[in-house]
Amino acid sequence: MAFTTDLRKTLTNTTALYVAAGTADLAAEKLRELPATIDRLRAEAPERLPKLREQAQNVALQGVGVALEYAVKAREAYDGLAERGKTVVERRLGDAAPGAAAEPEPEVTVERVPFTEPVTEPVTEPVTEPTAEAAAEPEPAAEAKPRARKSTGTRKAAPKKTPPEA
Repeated sequence: MAFTTDLRKTLTNTTALYVAAGTADLAAEKLRELPATIDRLRAEAPERLPKLREQAQNVALQGVGVALEYAVKAREAYDGLAERGKTVVERRLGDAAPGAAAEPEPEVTVERVPFTEPVTEPVTEPVTEPTAEAAAEPEPAAEAKPRARKSTGTRKAAPKKTPPEA
Protein backbone atom coordinates (compact mmCIF):
# COMPACT_ATOMS: atom_id res chain seq x y z
CA MET A 1 0.00 0.00 0.00
CA ALA A 2 2.83 2.39 0.89
CA PHE A 3 4.55 1.61 -2.40
CA THR A 4 1.48 2.61 -4.39
CA THR A 5 1.17 5.87 -2.45
CA ASP A 6 4.85 6.72 -3.04
CA LEU A 7 4.55 5.93 -6.74
CA ARG A 8 1.42 8.09 -7.07
CA LYS A 9 3.23 11.03 -5.33
CA THR A 10 6.25 10.69 -7.60
CA LEU A 11 4.18 10.63 -10.77
CA THR A 12 2.01 13.57 -9.73
CA ASN A 13 4.91 15.72 -8.44
CA THR A 14 5.65 18.27 -11.17
CA THR A 15 8.85 19.75 -9.69
CA ALA A 16 11.16 17.65 -11.89
CA LEU A 17 9.21 18.71 -14.99
CA TYR A 18 9.51 22.37 -14.00
CA VAL A 19 13.28 22.00 -13.48
CA ALA A 20 13.68 20.51 -16.97
CA ALA A 21 11.60 23.28 -18.55
CA GLY A 22 13.54 26.00 -16.68
CA THR A 23 16.89 24.52 -17.77
CA ALA A 24 15.82 24.41 -21.42
CA ASP A 25 14.59 28.02 -21.28
CA LEU A 26 17.85 29.24 -19.69
CA ALA A 27 19.92 27.45 -22.33
CA ALA A 28 17.83 29.00 -25.13
CA GLU A 29 18.27 32.48 -23.63
CA LYS A 30 22.07 32.10 -23.42
CA LEU A 31 22.22 30.83 -27.01
CA ARG A 32 20.28 33.91 -28.20
CA GLU A 33 22.90 36.12 -26.46
CA LEU A 34 25.83 34.22 -28.00
CA PRO A 35 26.16 36.18 -31.32
CA ALA A 36 26.35 39.50 -29.43
CA THR A 37 28.96 38.08 -27.04
CA ILE A 38 31.09 36.80 -29.94
CA ASP A 39 30.96 40.22 -31.66
CA ARG A 40 31.97 41.96 -28.42
CA LEU A 41 34.92 39.59 -27.88
CA ARG A 42 36.10 40.10 -31.47
CA ALA A 43 36.10 43.87 -30.95
CA GLU A 44 38.01 43.59 -27.65
CA ALA A 45 40.53 40.99 -28.87
CA PRO A 46 43.21 43.39 -30.22
CA GLU A 47 43.22 45.26 -26.90
CA ARG A 48 43.19 42.13 -24.74
CA LEU A 49 45.72 40.03 -26.66
CA PRO A 50 48.93 41.59 -25.25
CA LYS A 51 47.54 41.37 -21.73
CA LEU A 52 46.55 37.73 -22.27
CA ARG A 53 50.03 36.90 -23.61
CA GLU A 54 51.63 38.49 -20.56
CA GLN A 55 49.33 36.59 -18.22
CA ALA A 56 50.08 33.32 -20.02
CA GLN A 57 53.84 33.92 -19.72
CA ASN A 58 53.49 34.74 -16.02
CA VAL A 59 51.50 31.58 -15.38
CA ALA A 60 54.07 29.50 -17.28
CA LEU A 61 56.96 31.03 -15.31
CA GLN A 62 55.14 30.42 -12.05
CA GLY A 63 54.65 26.79 -13.03
CA VAL A 64 58.36 26.43 -13.79
CA GLY A 65 59.21 28.08 -10.47
CA VAL A 66 56.97 25.71 -8.54
CA ALA A 67 58.44 22.71 -10.36
CA LEU A 68 61.99 23.86 -9.56
CA GLU A 69 61.04 24.46 -5.94
CA TYR A 70 59.77 20.89 -5.62
CA ALA A 71 62.89 19.58 -7.37
CA VAL A 72 65.11 21.41 -4.85
CA LYS A 73 63.03 20.10 -1.93
CA ALA A 74 63.27 16.56 -3.31
CA ARG A 75 67.05 16.88 -3.71
CA GLU A 76 67.41 18.23 -0.15
CA ALA A 77 65.35 15.32 1.20
CA TYR A 78 67.47 12.88 -0.83
CA ASP A 79 70.73 14.40 0.48
CA GLY A 80 69.40 14.42 4.04
CA LEU A 81 68.49 10.73 3.85
CA ALA A 82 71.90 9.95 2.35
CA GLU A 83 73.64 11.72 5.26
CA ARG A 84 71.44 9.91 7.75
CA GLY A 85 72.23 6.57 6.12
CA LYS A 86 75.95 7.36 6.15
CA THR A 87 75.77 8.13 9.86
CA VAL A 88 73.91 4.89 10.56
CA VAL A 89 76.43 2.81 8.60
CA GLU A 90 79.42 4.50 10.23
CA ARG A 91 77.88 4.06 13.68
CA ARG A 92 77.16 0.38 12.92
CA LEU A 93 80.72 -0.21 11.76
CA GLY A 94 82.05 1.58 14.85
CA ASP A 95 79.92 -0.47 17.26
CA ALA A 96 81.62 -3.79 16.48
CA ALA A 97 82.14 -6.11 19.45
CA PRO A 98 85.74 -6.21 20.88
CA GLY A 99 86.07 -9.96 20.24
CA ALA A 100 84.97 -9.58 16.64
CA ALA A 101 87.98 -7.41 15.76
CA ALA A 102 90.20 -10.48 15.33
CA GLU A 103 87.85 -12.00 12.77
CA PRO A 104 87.82 -10.63 9.24
CA GLU A 105 84.77 -8.52 8.48
CA PRO A 106 82.49 -9.77 5.76
CA GLU A 107 82.77 -7.87 2.47
CA VAL A 108 79.75 -5.65 1.93
CA THR A 109 78.95 -4.62 -1.59
CA VAL A 110 76.27 -2.18 -2.57
CA GLU A 111 74.44 -2.98 -5.74
CA ARG A 112 71.84 -0.78 -7.37
CA VAL A 113 68.75 -2.86 -8.03
CA PRO A 114 65.58 -1.89 -9.84
CA PHE A 115 62.58 -1.10 -7.64
CA THR A 116 60.72 -4.15 -8.91
CA GLU A 117 63.21 -6.65 -7.44
CA PRO A 118 63.02 -7.52 -3.74
CA VAL A 119 65.67 -5.95 -1.52
CA THR A 120 67.94 -8.42 0.28
CA GLU A 121 68.80 -8.08 3.96
CA PRO A 122 72.20 -6.52 4.76
CA VAL A 123 75.07 -8.71 5.87
CA THR A 124 75.43 -8.64 9.67
CA GLU A 125 78.40 -9.52 11.79
CA PRO A 126 78.16 -12.59 14.03
CA VAL A 127 77.53 -11.88 17.69
CA THR A 128 80.31 -13.28 19.89
CA GLU A 129 80.56 -13.47 23.64
CA PRO A 130 83.55 -11.64 25.14
CA THR A 131 86.30 -13.97 26.36
CA ALA A 132 87.33 -14.13 30.02
CA GLU A 133 90.60 -12.32 29.26
CA ALA A 134 88.85 -9.51 27.42
CA ALA A 135 86.34 -9.08 30.25
CA ALA A 136 89.10 -8.99 32.90
CA GLU A 137 91.26 -6.39 31.14
CA PRO A 138 89.18 -3.55 29.69
CA GLU A 139 91.09 -1.47 27.17
CA PRO A 140 91.56 2.18 28.09
CA ALA A 141 89.53 4.49 25.87
CA ALA A 142 92.43 6.89 25.27
CA GLU A 143 94.58 4.23 23.60
CA ALA A 144 91.84 2.88 21.34
CA LYS A 145 92.71 3.25 17.69
CA PRO A 146 90.03 4.28 15.23
CA ARG A 147 89.02 1.53 12.88
CA ALA A 148 89.86 1.94 9.24
CA ARG A 149 86.83 2.12 6.98
CA LYS A 150 86.59 -0.39 4.21
CA SER A 151 86.01 0.96 0.77
CA THR A 152 82.95 -0.49 -0.94
CA GLY A 153 83.96 0.72 -4.36
CA THR A 154 84.02 4.01 -6.14
CA ARG A 155 81.66 6.66 -4.95
CA LYS A 156 80.08 9.16 -7.27
CA ALA A 157 79.92 12.72 -6.04
CA ALA A 158 76.48 14.27 -5.82
CA PRO A 159 75.81 16.95 -8.41
CA LYS A 160 76.21 20.46 -7.07
CA LYS A 161 73.15 22.54 -6.42
CA THR A 162 73.01 25.40 -8.84
CA PRO A 163 70.12 27.77 -9.30
CA PRO A 164 68.34 27.47 -12.64
CA GLU A 165 69.05 30.02 -15.29
CA ALA A 166 66.07 32.24 -16.01
